Amino acid sequence: MRIFPENDYSIELNKDSSLAISELENQTLLKEQYVSNWNNQVFIGEIKNDSFEIKLSKKLIGEICVLKGKLKNKKGILKIKTGRIFKVLFITIVLFVISGIITAIIQNKLEVIFPLVMTILVMRFIFLEIGFRVISKSGINKLTEIIGITELKKR
Repeated sequence: MRIFPENDYSIELNKDSSLAISELENQTLLKEQYVSNWNNQVFIGEIKNDSFEIKLSKKLIGEICVLKGKLKNKKGILKIKTGRIFKVLFITIVLFVISGIITAIIQNKLEVIFPLVMTILVMRFIFLEIGFRVISKSGINKLTEIIGITELKKR
């Protein structure tokens, strides 16, 4: 089991990949571009000739999932990973909880350890996993509308 959720898919498109990439470019803000209103475009990211790395343009929600893809002819690969900001945030909180556990052991307050361990488990399985699933489904749906995915198979 992985600490951070991620999914791999093989996809089939109903149009050529060059058309799909150009339509995706129209709906994506470049990540280097400074914009005061991110919600004008669906995605923020980087698009190359036949590959892309994008995230949803919603300010906090969009940072949960990063969609990486490579398209060739009418087929492609899509990989959805947890965003770097949420990885750093989760690791930071885990380190604080571990320091709390060590402090509880040193001070001989063992009744505090269980809630601290439960904090880690709840954050991992409820917030990170459920948040990842909901946001990745939303990202896949928007990507399907834009580039015309006809078939999505988990790898």
